[in-house]
Amino acid sequence: MLLPLLNVLLVTTAADSYDAAVEDLATSAVFVSLDIDETSIAAGIEHSCAIYTQSYDDVGGRVVCWGVNNGGQSSPPAGKFIQVSSGRLHSCGIRIDETVECWGSGAPVVKPEGMFEQVSSGDFHSCGIMKDQTVHCWGTAVGGISNPPSGKFVQVSCGKDFSCAIAIDGRVICWGENGYGQLNVDPNTRFRQISASPGDFVCGVTEDNTLSCWGDNHRNQASPPRDLKFTLVSTSRLAACGLKMDKTVVCWGMRSGVTAAPTDVQFDELSLGWNHGCAIRFDDGGVQCWGDRGSNRLEIPGELL
Repeated sequence: MLLPLLNVLLVTTAADSYDAAVEDLATSAVFVSLDIDETSIAAGIEHSCAIYTQSYDDVGGRVVCWGVNNGGQSSPPAGKFIQVSSGRLHSCGIRIDETVECWGSGAPVVKPEGMFEQVSSGDFHSCGIMKDQTVHCWGTAVGGISNPPSGKFVQVSCGKDFSCAIAIDGRVICWGENGYGQLNVDPNTRFRQISASPGDFVCGVTEDNTLSCWGDNHRNQASPPRDLKFTLVSTSRLAACGLKMDKTVVCWGMRSGVTAAPTDVQFDELSLGWNHGCAIRFDDGGVQCWGDRGSNRLEIPGELL
């Protein structure tokens, strides 16, 4: 009997022009993000969520969550979603009508208005890329993280108390707290995909599929392998893992449950939480997790296996 598969829902966007409000990013090239992190699998601090569908032909699916549920973060609403992202005590997802809905502790009483291309959840805030490619954020306002830059963007990633986004020319802009240099990205580097850590660093896949990381590096979490090519990267508090071109995973940083990722399995997607990680297998579309078993973080619901 064939098991139902998880639909891998990658979000890609493009644009023909750039908002003059961010003049220092002006360029003749338009860069398109190829892989958006945490699309149909999302590991939060102590919980995870995934989008479950019956076949690859389905448009959207229901969200299934597991792990800690002390704030309702593992109790998603009914209905179909096309993307999900998990933070500390909450998660947010994009429904098939392209509206955003969040659940858990700290979820907005009034859901964000408008239509969205992508959403990302951090510690106590979330941000999304709207249909007009501007960034909209909600939640805590510490460090100015609820005040994103103007301009047009293709991906946003929310960290602990800061966020970063890829502009349409491939450059990254970060805002919020900067105690460890997590906002100090190289303005000359172009990125395909980024991941802001629930700690104080950022990693991204550059245009040549190498990795670039910045911010806190006291456990070598911002020192990725230099001789490998990647399609996707995901960050934890003090470690990170990347999906190589052959779809296998390599990790670096503090030795922990996160860095115990299987190295002989091919994956399509990858997402790290505080001390665990989850990924979607390439061969059968099932979910596989590793790391800290506490709080049922590795107790994947049967339909996702």
